[in-house]
Amino acid sequence: MQMTEGIANRIAELIARESGYPVIVCNAAGEIIADSDHKRVGVVHSGARSIMTTEAEYALITAEDEAGSGGKLREGFNVAIRAEGRKIGTFGVAAPVEIARPITKIAAGLVVSTLREEELKEVIRGQVNKLNDSLGQAASAVQQIAASSQEVAAISQTVTEVAATGARQVKATAGIIDFIRRVAKQTNLLGLNAAIEAARAGEQGKGFSVVAGEVRKLAEESGRSANEINGILTQFQDVMDRVMEGVLQNATITQEQARSTQDIAHMVDNVRQVGLELGSLAESL
Repeated sequence: MQMTEGIANRIAELIARESGYPVIVCNAAGEIIADSDHKRVGVVHSGARSIMTTEAEYALITAEDEAGSGGKLREGFNVAIRAEGRKIGTFGVAAPVEIARPITKIAAGLVVSTLREEELKEVIRGQVNKLNDSLGQAASAVQQIAASSQEVAAISQTVTEVAATGARQVKATAGIIDFIRRVAKQTNLLGLNAAIEAARAGEQGKGFSVVAGEVRKLAEESGRSANEINGILTQFQDVMDRVMEGVLQNATITQEQARSTQDIAHMVDNVRQVGLELGSLAESL
């Protein structure tokens, strides 16, 4: 704990105002750092110097000492200010010794308690600053997570729409395949009819018979292709269904994460408000 000029001046002004007697406060070197008369700041006080450099706990100037000093000394009492087991300065009052002695002892204790309060406030301020810094980082992280969640949600929505579009296209293609099957069936029937007519025509229908055979062959190939395509589309539909299921589950999880992120953001804001209130409290102490 160190003596500070701010606290020394505050206590010196208070004691001088309440007691009506001049007051000085000296630092560990015996130098006056607070003077209610504002005349000797920076001067090394001999009594304070003696207290700080010896085992003495106080120094006094009696009325007789003042009378014999030719105006160089003033009656009063100077006492050591002790904190944490060591001397950190002195407090002096220029007044009759029987009055100055109790005043200086009370004032020295007041200086120490004020210094401790100030240290406590500094600790609180430091903790509040650290808390606010941590909360700032947490808020930034939450914002990044929220932004990422929104991006994932948007991507999930896009994938869902793409998957749905693909499913619709598969259904449309399946309809086309069904139409091709019907056409192939009709073509096959036409080929059979043509073959029958060619057989009836005998020798003259041989050329027509070849054409009928090719028509039937084309119909059979179209039917097989349609079946193969339909099998592939069925597999593709199964895959799309699984993709849709996974996307929907992911969208649900993402929405839950987004809600959780918002809850965390609210909690961070609440804690930050507490930190601000602590800071205000520290300033008001």
